[in-house]
Amino acid sequence: MKILHLCDSLNPAGLGGYESIIHYLSGTMAELGHKSFVITQSPYRQSPESIKHPHYTIYYLGGNHLEARKWEFYALPEEERAEAAGELFNPSDIAENVDTLAEQLAGLIEEIQPDIIHAHSTYIIFNRVIKKLRLSAQLEIPVIVTIHGLPKSIILPDGRESTDYDEFASNFDFGLVLAVSENVAEALRKYLKSEVHDRIRVVYSGIDLSAFRPLPDVEKQWDVAFMGRLETMKAVDLFPEMLSILRPRFPRLKMMMTGEGSLKSWLFKEFEERNVSSMIEYKGVVETDDVPLLLNKSRIFLYPSRQEPFGLSIIEAMACGVPVITTNVFGPGEIIRPDYDGIAVSPDDANALADAVDSLLSDRELREKIAKTALKSAQKYDIRDYAKQLLTIYQDLIEKQKK
Repeated sequence: MKILHLCDSLNPAGLGGYESIIHYLSGTMAELGHKSFVITQSPYRQSPESIKHPHYTIYYLGGNHLEARKWEFYALPEEERAEAAGELFNPSDIAENVDTLAEQLAGLIEEIQPDIIHAHSTYIIFNRVIKKLRLSAQLEIPVIVTIHGLPKSIILPDGRESTDYDEFASNFDFGLVLAVSENVAEALRKYLKSEVHDRIRVVYSGIDLSAFRPLPDVEKQWDVAFMGRLETMKAVDLFPEMLSILRPRFPRLKMMMTGEGSLKSWLFKEFEERNVSSMIEYKGVVETDDVPLLLNKSRIFLYPSRQEPFGLSIIEAMACGVPVITTNVFGPGEIIRPDYDGIAVSPDDANALADAVDSLLSDRELREKIAKTALKSAQKYDIRDYAKQLLTIYQDLIEKQKK
């Protein structure tokens, strides 16, 4: 089977979220005898037309460079963005981009001849492209979509305020919607018309358990680790206060961090002002294949998101036998059983985070007990089972399309 994964955007700053899922899923699909392709918008004006990976090829479509201009916008300091927006974006950008991308996508579909298209969080652009190709009878194969996120406010190029879910719902043309958690499915039902609610199905994502596993011979280098986007949603702004609380208790504590985001400059300035910079080892953006080793070098994994649709990073840490501290809301609440296979605290509470870290660092027996049960819990998220579940879904839709 040929599977075409379609994404509005792939983060040029590194793999994460659905980028990581596609990366590992494509390898598993190859082992099962299936071929994967990825199509997305070019993140740069001079992006290559394609990049080959061992188990998939990424094709970059230029469109009218709206995606590239978006990343140029986010690269600017926040105080410069308002003035730059008028120069970078035009009210007609989305319509022009969709027209161009529809032609480019139709050409690649003709070349690749996929059996199914699996879209990922196509909220604004490729959902419109799919709808356009359907209306013009240029697309006759099944199309499904996985929604990986929760609703977020956005401002469109014409200045209109909306949410990504509103844009998704108003340009909906998918045979099936896969939600990554019950929490996401519940949110989708609030936005999608009732007549398509029967097309919403919860399918938990999987991880590669051959990659994410305990490495007994690896020495621990860090007491605490965070790997994710440096954004308010991820609650990284709590870390300076958390470390200030922990420093008197654990003067030699070391925390490893990876990732990029809009809070990076502010965050490291706060570390300096609170005199906790020496406790941080920052790795920047890391390759996906390096993540399992970094997790294994950590005693505790911290993921205190204020809002999280699911929490694949939580499961990756659990599969490495690393106890997780997260929040008791949204997606993480569907993964962690508090004080059994992880620790869950209320969101937005630096003191609770510090106390949770303290409890695990001070009690090796508790740390090892939670790590053991976490490792067992993570086994139900095997990416091979996830791939087989998807293949059954794909085949059912392909058979229905033939009738």
